[in-house]
Amino acid sequence: MCLRHKPIAPHCLFNYSLCINNIRNKQQKHLIKIQLCAVCSFKDFVNMGCSQSSKSNSSKSAPASTEPKVCAQCKETITGQFLTALGESWHPDHFACEECKQPIKETKFHTNEGKPYCSECHVKLFAKTCFACDKPILDKCVQAMGTNWHEDHFICGGCKCKLVGTQFMDVKGAPFCQKCYLSKHADRCKGCSKPIADKAVVALDAKWHQMCFRCSKCEKPITSEQTFQVDDGKPQCVKC
Repeated sequence: MCLRHKPIAPHCLFNYSLCINNIRNKQQKHLIKIQLCAVCSFKDFVNMGCSQSSKSNSSKSAPASTEPKVCAQCKETITGQFLTALGESWHPDHFACEECKQPIKETKFHTNEGKPYCSECHVKLFAKTCFACDKPILDKCVQAMGTNWHEDHFICGGCKCKLVGTQFMDVKGAPFCQKCYLSKHADRCKGCSKPIADKAVVALDAKWHQMCFRCSKCEKPITSEQTFQVDDGKPQCVKC
């Protein structure tokens, strides 16, 4: 069966190396709206294949169009199949990765500063690396403590609970939940020997809860604005 100059549906076009540039209504200048594909009798294929808009970070292939298309890479008129991506038309072999220069075959691709990149090169050049596993982060990235983490890898260094959305403490570059921090790493108050979770008073070569740093005689708290004296290694307010 000779299919030249007969309408071919897009899904059949890939199996038949045929030119469909001449599919026109002889009486009208626009494309025929309803025809039967000469291969599969599929209807309305003209509207489906000849003018496809591209979404962000996706490319689509289309059969030849009667309207002249100019390739964004070589600036020459496209007479056969073309791709639409980044708001422009391309010869399929000319839509290439900015880094490796290989044609991008995937329908999904990545961009950086308006340039297309294949997945492999985009990961190599731009993906952040997880501090915990040293592997690229391809989905959600948690930024904490000056580094980047996979969401599932940003966990407490003690009990291993997830820390995203919670309060945590930095202990020598490792995150800890408050419970583990207080039980294992928090400074102990000189007055009550309990962990200090908030601001501490540093005095007499030790750390104190603010309410625990008090006069050893009158037992009134000594604030940071007050001066104090030392009696037998214990703080005393000036009045006492």
